Amino acid sequence: MKPTTSNKQSGFTLAEMAIVIVLGGILLAAGLMAGRGQISRTQAQDVIQIASDLQTAALSFKQRYGYLPGDWIYVANQIPNVVAAAGNGNGLITGTLNAVTGVATAATEIGQAPVQLYQAGLIGKLGTDATRRIQSSFGPVHMAGTAANASAGYIAANPAVLNVVVFFNLPCEVVLDVDRALDDGVATTGKVMTDAACTAGGTAVRTFVPL
Repeated sequence: MKPTTSNKQSGFTLAEMAIVIVLGGILLAAGLMAGRGQISRTQAQDVIQIASDLQTAALSFKQRYGYLPGDWIYVANQIPNVVAAAGNGNGLITGTLNAVTGVATAATEIGQAPVQLYQAGLIGKLGTDATRRIQSSFGPVHMAGTAANASAGYIAANPAVLNVVVFFNLPCEVVLDVDRALDDGVATTGKVMTDAACTAGGTAVRTFVPL
């Protein structure tokens, strides 16, 4: 007589299923983090490109006309379709920005600077809002003198920087990626700085890059 054998249990045990679920969750979280990191780096590259384009355009403008955009002293017909200018030629792009919204007064040097670059053929796009002609994916972008528009901490750390590109409302992850690419990787030190400490998940109201 053959001995009887018990049927083998098929499928996963509860413990095995729990392990599979946990591992799946870890892999999913890692994938999401990697995806967010890639998006942040792409957005940072867009910000870096805007800063680089404005730095190059401002330098070309100064070489051509003798002054920075906005600070240019008006000469009739020198720049097509520019019929007036507030520039005083002092080397600063003057005017003030709303430190929260990034709105500039159109008639100031800050407001006129992007228009002059555009009419001179040195930048390819110009927004229709006269108070925010240039924008990133997150908010307004301006060229401005540091004295009236950079934080006290930035001015103290960078006394030789007279004009900056000011980005509004950048996510802190983007700020840190930009800072790693252009500066020291710390948002509150160096030549690329925020106006306050920037932590993951937060937003920097203003980020300054030397013009």
